[in-house]
Amino acid sequence: MTNNHASPTFIALQRAMQADPSFPAFTANIQELLSIQENPYKTVNAVSSIILRDLSLTTQILKIVNSIFFQTYQRQVHTVSNAVMVLGFDRVRDLAVGLRLFEHFNSSAPLAQVKELIVLAFLTAIEAQELTEDAPNLKAEEVFITALLYNIGEVIVAYYLPELYRRILDRKEKGEAKSEAAQQVLQVTMEELGLATLRDWNIPDSMVKKLSYLHSASASSAGPEGRLRKLIKSSFDLSKNLLDPHLEDEERQQKEEKVCKNLGLNPQNLVRSLTASKKRLHEMTTVLRIDLRQLDISETLRLKDVREAKAAAAPGLEAVLHTPDRAVPRASKGIPGPDRVAPGPERFAPGPERGGPSPGPAGQSSEPSGSPEPKSPETAARAADSQSEDLKKLQFLYQVMEEVNQALVTQAPINQVLLMILEGIFRGIRFDRVVFLLVNPQRTSITGRFGLGDGVEELLPLLHQPLKDNGNAFALAMEEGRECLVNPHKRAADRALMAENFWQASRSQTFLVVPLHVEQIPLGAFYVDRVDGARPISEEDRRRLRMFRDLTVIALRLSKKEKI
Repeated sequence: MTNNHASPTFIALQRAMQADPSFPAFTANIQELLSIQENPYKTVNAVSSIILRDLSLTTQILKIVNSIFFQTYQRQVHTVSNAVMVLGFDRVRDLAVGLRLFEHFNSSAPLAQVKELIVLAFLTAIEAQELTEDAPNLKAEEVFITALLYNIGEVIVAYYLPELYRRILDRKEKGEAKSEAAQQVLQVTMEELGLATLRDWNIPDSMVKKLSYLHSASASSAGPEGRLRKLIKSSFDLSKNLLDPHLEDEERQQKEEKVCKNLGLNPQNLVRSLTASKKRLHEMTTVLRIDLRQLDISETLRLKDVREAKAAAAPGLEAVLHTPDRAVPRASKGIPGPDRVAPGPERFAPGPERGGPSPGPAGQSSEPSGSPEPKSPETAARAADSQSEDLKKLQFLYQVMEEVNQALVTQAPINQVLLMILEGIFRGIRFDRVVFLLVNPQRTSITGRFGLGDGVEELLPLLHQPLKDNGNAFALAMEEGRECLVNPHKRAADRALMAENFWQASRSQTFLVVPLHVEQIPLGAFYVDRVDGARPISEEDRRRLRMFRDLTVIALRLSKKEKI
């Protein structure tokens, strides 16, 4: 068929997609990711910002990078910005798009077949990535993304055209080949429909052309593209065999021997790759929230009940990070130790929001003494959940600081380090917006360079502030070298520290300016805020933020010659 976009089936498919209430937001998110053009640093921040808006997508990206690609890179990553640096902009972008596609189908799918096809897609990608160890000329991450989308046409048909897909399966059950059944029912192949849909969604031409080549019956098996085609088709066949609940062991073994012969594989290497693929499949389905036991797949896979083990807390971490004005222990050169943190007195008088009891005589607490009242089971449970959540945040803070420290030791570009620090602050302390600002060479003004959080692009122009002869919060913080906490709800006079248009446009209820001085020279600042007045910036938040301030000062000191 020369024009798939004009086919009646494609027109019906478009109508079905447009009738799906979740379709507009789903495609808008994909379009936003795909619209970002390659540009050093800017793309890292842009892709990271889009991914970080969605906690679920952030978690999925990092889990997949660390479980699927870990063997390739031999180190764990804990920030999306570092994942972009490690894997490359286009790889993380494509991975995010793939996850968005399959999560859309998985979260809304009424058909069990759709979930089975999603599992098949991810198992194909995992198996192809495993087999690249025996194909050194192919990049594991590129193979993973391509293989993930290999069967996207059937997923799209099963999800959006379930009645037609059911007819295809009925014909297959009667002995007709699935490809022939699809051609008869749809008057076009599922692969052609999938490629037409991807073009309609503006998926990059390079990816569509690569998938088109994989499905071409006349394509050559020679050269890098031919080897990629053979590898992915073989991985797809292996994955179907693994998942098929009706396949006898002897027949499955015969099919595996055929793949070995086709790829020139040692059977022992295939067994190794299949074993590793099964394990990784369970990790992946946990990320995607798919219960294999509920699907009609092979018993050897379906009956598995693999649970992700919770990461053990770093020894002594909670005690160290809860100690006032102390940082985590130094693992190596770069991370500030407890003796390096010296926040100094604050610009504004402490208020109730700073947390903790007021000191009484001789530094004692003014809280009444006596035995605490017994807690109800509900209160105790809430306290335990809160403590567990806080411990997770502390673990993350420690991991990011280790990651930043490694970047400093390896002399990573300053922008990479700053993005990792911003993400650590944003995700670890949970501010609504985090912005890095830079002082101009004349030291007459300060400007927001980049940041994270909802509406941060609209916020950046509002943070361009003069530093001379002006009583704004940034001028005060930079002049005195102290943090400036602004909260008009607690102190009405604080509203005068910023222009009225800032308060109206920013939606900020309280914010903190943390100056960054290197050898007593003001170079920049952090701006962090909360848009919910019920969540003030606490003293605990500020202590944790100071750890990142000290890391930033070290990074700036080590890279004074670099352009930010």
